[in-house]
Amino acid sequence: MGKIGLFGGTFDPVHNGHIAVAQEAKKRLCLDKIILIPAGDPPHKTQKKVTQKQHRLRMTELAFEPFDGYEISDYEIRKNTPSYSVDMIRHFHETFAGSELFFIIGADSFADLPSWWHYRELLSLCSIIVVSRPDTEKSDLLADFSGDEEAPRVFFLDNLHMDISSTQIRAMVYHGQDVTAFVPETVCRYIQENRLYKEQESFTKEIDGWNSHTCRKN
Repeated sequence: MGKIGLFGGTFDPVHNGHIAVAQEAKKRLCLDKIILIPAGDPPHKTQKKVTQKQHRLRMTELAFEPFDGYEISDYEIRKNTPSYSVDMIRHFHETFAGSELFFIIGADSFADLPSWWHYRELLSLCSIIVVSRPDTEKSDLLADFSGDEEAPRVFFLDNLHMDISSTQIRAMVYHGQDVTAFVPETVCRYIQENRLYKEQESFTKEIDGWNSHTCRKN
């Protein structure tokens, strides 16, 4: 028995914003532990180049290694087929039978939740922790729900504005900029040692769509 947070993501790379979200969720909801679940083959990113699974798994392990109460799961990494969120929730619902599960997602993802595969079942298996943005209108987030599903039990994490994204970090690394202010030192070292994000063809469109001068150099 216990309260367990489930925090999935591509984590390409994991950064300080992810750590802040996990720590705030754990503290505010009095969670016994949070399980970080790097995505294997995300169905919504099939057209996008994603860094190899084992690199993303290892970076997540390194980022949370210094902290107690966090566990890294390779559940989705080990799967050879695209994994939907409801599959992941089912797995941990069975693994931790009797525990209360909390699924941590962003406000945009929560707004899109009614379009997810078997989202009604997902809502029946866990509570939702929504990471709000400053412009999040909470009253609008339920607008697209059908009304016949189980009422979601939702908790909001406010005032957690992340001024950096994994996309920006990848572009900064490609341009040779210092990212030590945005990722843990161990993750930064891993990126350098494995020469991640150095191949332009892996995310050309991201670079073209992002103004590198907007990120500060350290």
